[in-house]
Amino acid sequence: MGKLNWWRTAFAFFLLCLATVITSSAQTFSTLYNFGGSGDGAGPDGTLIQATDGNLYGTTYQGGNGFGTIFKITPDGELTTIYRFCPQSGCRDGEYPDAPVVQATDGNFYGTKAIGGSSTAGTVQVITPSGTLSSNVPFQAAP
Repeated sequence: MGKLNWWRTAFAFFLLCLATVITSSAQTFSTLYNFGGSGDGAGPDGTLIQATDGNLYGTTYQGGNGFGTIFKITPDGELTTIYRFCPQSGCRDGEYPDAPVVQATDGNFYGTKAIGGSSTAGTVQVITPSGTLSSNVPFQAAP
């Protein structure tokens, strides 16, 4: 009798799963934006964050000036490049952002770059929502 009850339970569970799959609504996927690889960036890297203004923010590893960007994209797919890395001599602002930005309680975006800065070991940047690089802390190369 124990085997029969186990099979009934398993069959009932299977039917429940099948019914859930059948009644689930179809999922749709749409592309918000296709990067062009030049001024708007290339190689979006990391996850997007939704900021307090309702827009999505992210980074590209390349493009812009060739060294990555921070961008904003509206839920409707309108992209604005906020900052293009490496406009400074020697890329003192850093290059190749390799992690997503985060928005802090001060409203600014914080992130890291793998290369650049005064010691070429990368930087941590603070960028305002309007795209002003407000500070840039270089990493020091390990001895």
